[in-house]
Amino acid sequence: MKVASDSFGGRLKFNVGDVVCWTNIGKKMTGVVSGLKDTLVGGRKVVFANIYCFETRRNCDVITLNLKMLSKSDCNQPEN
Repeated sequence: MKVASDSFGGRLKFNVGDVVCWTNIGKKMTGVVSGLKDTLVGGRKVVFANIYCFETRRNCDVITLNLKMLSKSDCNQPEN
C-alpha cells in the first residue's frame, strides 16, 4: 500500500499556540502546543508535538495522531 505522506502523523494540522487534548491511560489531558518535531522511529519519520500540559504543569512529547484540536491559534490576528 502506497502512503502519500512520508511522515507518520501530521505537521500541517497543528501550529504553535494551538490548545489540544489527548488521553493518557484513560485520563483526559489538555495543553498548548509549544513546538513540533520530526523523529525517526523504526525507520519512519514520526511527528511529535511538544506540549505544555495544564494538568501536570510540565512539557511532554505526544505523537500528533493522538491529539484533538480544542482551539486554533490566531497568531496573525491583531489584538484589541
